[in-house]
Amino acid sequence: YDEVNKMLKIGIVPNTGKSDWQEIMGQLCSLLEGKAKIYTFLPDLNIPGKPYCVSEKEFYNIVDLIIVLGGDGSILRIAPSAAKENKPILGINLGRLGYLTTAEKSSLEGTVKRLLKGDYAITDHMMLEVEFNGETGEKEKVLALNDVVASRSEFGRIIDFSIYVGEEFADTYTADGVVISTPTGSTAYSLSAGGPVAYPDMDIILITPICSHDLHSRPIVLPSDKKITTVLGKNYDYKALITVDGKIVHPLSAGESFTVSRADHRVKLIKMDNIGFYDLLRRKLREN
Repeated sequence: YDEVNKMLKIGIVPNTGKSDWQEIMGQLCSLLEGKAKIYTFLPDLNIPGKPYCVSEKEFYNIVDLIIVLGGDGSILRIAPSAAKENKPILGINLGRLGYLTTAEKSSLEGTVKRLLKGDYAITDHMMLEVEFNGETGEKEKVLALNDVVASRSEFGRIIDFSIYVGEEFADTYTADGVVISTPTGSTAYSLSAGGPVAYPDMDIILITPICSHDLHSRPIVLPSDKKITTVLGKNYDYKALITVDGKIVHPLSAGESFTVSRADHRVKLIKMDNIGFYDLLRRKLREN
């Protein structure tokens, strides 16, 4: 809270790719006007409620909580920055049914009332940290809420890669790639690749090969304190790609490796609805 006037400081991050984001953000700011301080890092917004525009770095430091207007992808994009500053996120869904958004644009007024009263729950989600050698040779680290994926970069080719858990060799896969995911990400790419569904607030790491050419290859579930090293095989002279929460972050050449471990930071998600995880899972699977 603002110590001077006791007003909640709320940051709003819209997905500007959605056709109705300005309309919904305008409605939201109007409902919050005079009841909370509103911040954004998008300049030149002609929005009611006159949100304060600050730099993106200041934004995550200043606000008490963050409202994301969009879908699960929108939350994934800001999750690392919010987690580093320990700021909870409320996702208001502007897309299809998602796992991470827990409020709907059709119920904005009720959502705002509950938010201002503190009438909500917060769920805690582990993240992954992926470490690799960057273009300069220096170590780079990136956070993931859903998953880290190593995949082929050329259509029609397969890759082979070896997995080590700590110092112990686990297996070598010949496949289209591998998904290393959190429980939150178990219902995303990992699920499509045949991985198991995990309750989202568990602390485990899942390894799921993508379209494996080895019949013995199966998903692996590990304790979250294990460090996973993935080494791209040397049988091929083309590159693979490291993708973090859907974003390509680095190419991999033959013989190169990267490590994945549980991150020190965790994501806090504000839960508004009363939909249980399994109810949501059934609805999502039926929709697809």
